[in-house]
Amino acid sequence: MTSKPEFDALGLLSARRHTSVRFGSTEAEFCVTHVSMKNALNDIPDAQVDLDLSVADFPVDYFSMMSIAIVDGGQRSQQFLGSIVRAYGAGSDVSIEAVGAVSLAEKLMGDMVTRNIPGAELVYTLARGAGFSESALRIQGLENLPCETFEVIAPIDDVDVRAPTTFANLKLITADMVEPMLDGLDITDDLRDRYKAKAYAYTLVTARRCLDAEEQGLAAIDLAMAWMTVRLRYGLAVLPDGGALSFDRGESLARPRRRDLVVVRGLTTLRGWLRSPDSVERTTTAVFNPNALRFNPLLPELTMQERLAILALARATQERHPLAQVQAIFESIEFYASGATVPELFSKADRRQLRAVLPDSLTNAQRKRIEQLMGDLNSAPLRLRLARVMDDDEVPITDEELDLLWKLRQLRNDVVHGRRSDLPAAEDVEYGISLVARMLVHRVAKISRNLAKKPMPLR
Repeated sequence: MTSKPEFDALGLLSARRHTSVRFGSTEAEFCVTHVSMKNALNDIPDAQVDLDLSVADFPVDYFSMMSIAIVDGGQRSQQFLGSIVRAYGAGSDVSIEAVGAVSLAEKLMGDMVTRNIPGAELVYTLARGAGFSESALRIQGLENLPCETFEVIAPIDDVDVRAPTTFANLKLITADMVEPMLDGLDITDDLRDRYKAKAYAYTLVTARRCLDAEEQGLAAIDLAMAWMTVRLRYGLAVLPDGGALSFDRGESLARPRRRDLVVVRGLTTLRGWLRSPDSVERTTTAVFNPNALRFNPLLPELTMQERLAILALARATQERHPLAQVQAIFESIEFYASGATVPELFSKADRRQLRAVLPDSLTNAQRKRIEQLMGDLNSAPLRLRLARVMDDDEVPITDEELDLLWKLRQLRNDVVHGRRSDLPAAEDVEYGISLVARMLVHRVAKISRNLAKKPMPLR
């Protein structure tokens, strides 16, 4: 929703050239009192926006992306897009500082030794590792990289290989086979020692960029290690082909897993690297000030579902994979909305009428299945139940913010059911976590208010 002053009821001011400020998809232009930006060639862009929250009739969430654009004749020219890093002020007057490409400051790249990597490809790899999405990058020269076959080799823990062998569409090889593959890489003794293992997973991938080869290769290696774990945990004495299972409990409890180092080498250009593929989040510390408005020292007695909702959302901040984060977000939402009561769509009389028109030709199994489905007729969808409890808790939220949560849910469902393989953007996941935190904080505040209204018992 956009707040418009009464003197612009016809939208005449909005039609002229002006500066637009958005938080997520919400327009905040009419409560902005000042905007400044800095876009230096060799510096990270930043911006400051001053707001008068007293005239804002929408929630301003500091985990949403802040964008600034020039609007002229209906055409929007974006000048800044970034993450909010600081907000301060007195009363309803707030100053907000935002930084573009904040991932560069929040993430640390792992160790990396390269050979023959073109500059454009190296910049692309570093930017992706810092959190930039594919769509956000425009790097000249990437389209000229040759397509070739790459070797992808990763050390494996809790596996001992005595001779090269094939497993799950890749090869498990020994340490002496890996040493020649490191030729041409200027590796420190420490990094070489960290790469040493009793077994390595080896696979071939055809790609145009080293990073694409690495991602495909590591996905194949991770799947193979997961399948090896499944086979090790198989405990039935008879195998599916009728053979007898050879079993050793100690060996079966091993946890095969890929170490966080990988060699990628192109067989034609010999370009490649040895590196740690996972970026590391910078450690940060929350300075606890019990007098600050952010921290309310009181936590009232909660239901089991409310406690589990809080625990699930905290887990979402600690998961490393974005789909695991989304799973935890919606686990929290399910617990939060578990007590919702929604009016029934079908009365008992309605359900009796439906049963009365069932054809006599149905089998007992068919009738039982229909009865099961009819038992769920009054089970309200999660979004409807969530809307009901948010109304009860007086949670300020926009339709666009709810749409974002369901966009994350749909992405997860699409991946689980094999319809697509897109991962949610990191900034969308952060925003989603903030939205659920908003729900939980307002729930606890409501419980606290209700407790404060109760008369003190007489002693």
